[in-house]
Amino acid sequence: MTTLPPEPPEPTPAPLPSSYQRVIAAYDRIAEVDRPDIWITLRPVEDALVDAKAVDERLRAGAELPLAGTLAAVADVIDVAGLPTAGEDVCCVGATSVSRLTAAGAVVIGKTNCDRFGSDLEHTHSPYGAVSAALNTERVSGSASSGAAVAVALGLVDLAVGTDTAGAGRVPASLNGIVGLKPTLGLVPKTGAAPCGGIALFARSLTLGQRALGLMTGPDGIDPLARDWPPDVRLSAGDRPKVAIPGSDTLTGLSLQSRSAFLGAVSALRASGARVETVEVSALLTVGGLIHDDGFTADRQRVAEAGMLALRMLSEYDALVLPTVADHPSVAEALSDPDGVAKRLERFTAFVNLLDLAAVTVPSSPSDLGPYGVSVVVRPFDDQVAIDLAAVLTDEQADFPYPAPGADLVVFGAHLRGQPLNGSLVAAGARFTGLVQTGEGYRMLLLPTDPPQPGVVPVKATGEHTMLSGERWRLSPAALGAFAATLPVPFVLGRIRLENGETPLAVLCDQAAAATATELTRYQCWRAYLRFVSTAGPRDLGRPA
Repeated sequence: MTTLPPEPPEPTPAPLPSSYQRVIAAYDRIAEVDRPDIWITLRPVEDALVDAKAVDERLRAGAELPLAGTLAAVADVIDVAGLPTAGEDVCCVGATSVSRLTAAGAVVIGKTNCDRFGSDLEHTHSPYGAVSAALNTERVSGSASSGAAVAVALGLVDLAVGTDTAGAGRVPASLNGIVGLKPTLGLVPKTGAAPCGGIALFARSLTLGQRALGLMTGPDGIDPLARDWPPDVRLSAGDRPKVAIPGSDTLTGLSLQSRSAFLGAVSALRASGARVETVEVSALLTVGGLIHDDGFTADRQRVAEAGMLALRMLSEYDALVLPTVADHPSVAEALSDPDGVAKRLERFTAFVNLLDLAAVTVPSSPSDLGPYGVSVVVRPFDDQVAIDLAAVLTDEQADFPYPAPGADLVVFGAHLRGQPLNGSLVAAGARFTGLVQTGEGYRMLLLPTDPPQPGVVPVKATGEHTMLSGERWRLSPAALGAFAATLPVPFVLGRIRLENGETPLAVLCDQAAAATATELTRYQCWRAYLRFVSTAGPRDLGRPA
């Protein structure tokens, strides 16, 4: 008789690198790429290691640090405690946006090259010298904040904080092959930043950028223009979002690479289930051209009119998808015609802040075409809708929505995905967050409704061991209230106990209606019952289980 050797134990996952180890690796990488044009102030490695060691010690002590092990850079026009800003005095207090990242465990390793007033969109006339693109030093890097973007693109840091007025948080993301997030104005306070349209974030992945942006968001009591989430904020783009794109006439003048990247993104969105339609966007692009116009103040009427047009158009769609840039100018072109190059670069981006919109830029091109990205533009506070659509292009999926407020709701029947009433959840901006199973002690019953729906009630008698399957959705507070107000009799909202001990709200049934309903508990799931009916035939509909 042969004795078989014991099964090998499951391999233990390797621990993530500590912040201390990551800082050492980052400085090795900085020396390797040898791009001093990126930095205005690079912290001594010893100082960065002190911060990294403190993060590691806080983790060992049990602190919750969602950005532990994350390295960051900051555009020079934004304050970092202990470092000078724009060649002036050392700051005692960091900008709100930066301080929130470091409080969550990120380690800042330096300040990046940045035009002091954010006006050098092609970034070849910075007083600290030009910053060229990450992958092609003969091409421009893209904007006043592009030192920060290039630091991310070259793998020196994971995140970088910059500014965005006419596109400085999106153009360099596109030209350097990374993610750029420009949230709704005011969600991230501008405290500690030079005058600009708003704070922007560069990230090596959309998921990381979304997590960091969530930590940066919320009024700080200092910035008078800071804004909080509205109570009816949408938390999802849904399964079949309606997307607007510009017509072929708008794409005239795009390079082959940019056009290919854009059309590839549109194809990916269609393949994911998005409904894509062509719209006229010339008025939006025209108003963006006013941002550097000497008569901008006198043109405010045109801006207001364009804003109304944009909101009217976007009210019919979930998002507008655009190329981020028309082409990738060379450094030589930018030096000989800086104004012309700047206008080319900001053609598809400048209108966004003027009209109080939000946008996300992500890479969307085959590697042989170079780095080109597309932008997803949405109404103010629809940031998560933009992130969801951008995630289709990056093949990522976050487990949580960017807006923090929200309440969980468990549904069991006609509100499930693919069922007749699911559209009411989607229209409310609800976000599907996963399948759930109840704890023991619940019944499912067939109610005489149109469409047919199950009613779920707790079991009062002891000795019952039933567990039902459902779906969990997250809604904003206002959306949950509106949903509850539309529930017909005999449905009610009540707490339900899940197998993991959580007690979210759920769509339940009152006990009076349950008393005469047909028992379906043995199926444990509404879809299982529907499969049984479709197999057994209509004659079995409503028969006791």
